[in-house]
Amino acid sequence: MEANSSLLEQFKENDDLYFKWFEFWLNFHPRKYQRKYLKSCLHNNKVIGIWSRQSGKSTSTAAYLVFRLFIGECSVMITAPTLTHSSELFYKIRNFININPILKKEVVKFTATELILNNNSRAKALPSGTEGKSIRGFTADIVVEEEAGIIDDYINNSVIMPMLASKGDEGQVIKIGTPLTKNHFFRSAYNDKSFDLTRVTWKECIEEGQYSEQFVEDQRKNITDIQFLTEYQSEFVEELASMFPTSLLNECMEDYNIFKYL
Repeated sequence: MEANSSLLEQFKENDDLYFKWFEFWLNFHPRKYQRKYLKSCLHNNKVIGIWSRQSGKSTSTAAYLVFRLFIGECSVMITAPTLTHSSELFYKIRNFININPILKKEVVKFTATELILNNNSRAKALPSGTEGKSIRGFTADIVVEEEAGIIDDYINNSVIMPMLASKGDEGQVIKIGTPLTKNHFFRSAYNDKSFDLTRVTWKECIEEGQYSEQFVEDQRKNITDIQFLTEYQSEFVEELASMFPTSLLNECMEDYNIFKYL
């Protein structure tokens, strides 16, 4: 396949052509909520995905990344708190490429953490760790934060986002994961209007046949309410884990002048 940067704009003008690419090259037929997310990835430079467990979030992201890597020269950085998390998404990319012999022939190098194609596209998967030292200094067209809810604010702001600095308005960041504490992941989803959010709950999964109703009911019975709300309802529930709600604490605070007594 010949790299052509203008292809991306053509796909942006024709969503049907975009989804046919996934069907033809990857034999991937996305569900309704996956199509919404894939459209978000195509048309937005800042993307958030908060999905119920095992609903196809990583698979959808992997499919999009394969699309971007093959339609034109592109650099991708996949990072997560641990190598296990980032490698899992990388593994899904490998699987998509391996099912198509034409795509597979375009691979120059494919290790557990790095992919290089004939069109000079490149993808790497590395852990952010606790300080982000292993990913400092990299530049990318697309940065994916897998399990973004676990990635520290400092690493996100001071290490990951600067990877896109030289790309201007063309760089893309995709944050995906399970809702946990109200860190940068929460703020990007609900306080920053420049991010486009796709939220998928157990209800959409039942409607699309990803879950059965029996599976959901079994999960309700076997895990805590907080676990169910985060893992399947895709809600941030930090308030439920706190002794005092944030709203009450805010009401108890007031700005005042500090006087120095002589």
